[in-house]
Amino acid sequence: MTTFTHRNPEMELEKGRTALVLVDIQNDFLTEGGKYHVLIAELMKKNKVNEKLETLLQTSKANDIPVFMSPHYFFPHDHHGHHGHTHLGAMEDLALNGGVVARQSALSFEGVQGSGADIPDRFRKYMEDDNTTITSRHVSYAPTNDLVLLLRRRGIEKVIMAGPVANLCLEDHMRNLIQNGFEVAMVRDAVAAAENEEGSGYDAAMINWRFMANAVWTAEDTVRRMAAIGGA
Repeated sequence: MTTFTHRNPEMELEKGRTALVLVDIQNDFLTEGGKYHVLIAELMKKNKVNEKLETLLQTSKANDIPVFMSPHYFFPHDHHGHHGHTHLGAMEDLALNGGVVARQSALSFEGVQGSGADIPDRFRKYMEDDNTTITSRHVSYAPTNDLVLLLRRRGIEKVIMAGPVANLCLEDHMRNLIQNGFEVAMVRDAVAAAENEEGSGYDAAMINWRFMANAVWTAEDTVRRMAAIGGA
C-alpha cells in the first residue's frame, strides 16, 4: 500500500480577512456534568481544551480578530418527524433524545441561562462584545445556518477553527467552509471527540483534517500566528 505523504501547505493569516470560528461552545459539551461532556471528558482534560479555547479567544480579542460561534440547539419540534419518526444518525439521535443543548422555544431564551445550551461562564466575557458574532443554530452537524453569509459580509477569507466535537460538527463545518472557498486552519489540540467500537473519533478527525484542511496547527502555533498579524 502506498501511503500519502502529507505536505504542509503554508496558510498565511491576513489582518482583516481572518476570523476565529468556534463550534458548540456550550455547557453540555464543555462543562463537567454536561450531557455530551461525559462522552469526551477524558480527552477534554488531556488536551486541556477549555484552557486552549480561552487562549484562542484572548488572542483574538487582543489582536482585533473577529470571533464567530456556531451553536447547536435542539427544539421540541425537532422530535416531530414523519409519522412520529425522526430519521437521525446514531449520535444525533442520542443527542436529541438525551436532551443535549435542549431549548424549549426558538422564540424565547427563557430557561437557557445556565442550562446545557448556554455558553459556559468562563467564555461569556469574550462572547458578549460587538466583535463576536453568534450565528443561528446549525442543524445536524453542518452549518446550515448563516455562518457563510456573515463571514462573507465581514470580508473573511481565512478561518481558524476549534471546538469540542472534532469528528462531527467541527469537521462538517470545515468541509462546508472549504467547499465555499474559505482557507481553513484546524487547531488540533483545542478539540475533543468521543469513541465507539470502531475506534477513536479524534483519530478519525485528524486523519481527515490532514487530507483536507489548508493547515492543521497546534494551539501554541496558532496563537503565535494570530499575534503576528495583530500589528499588521
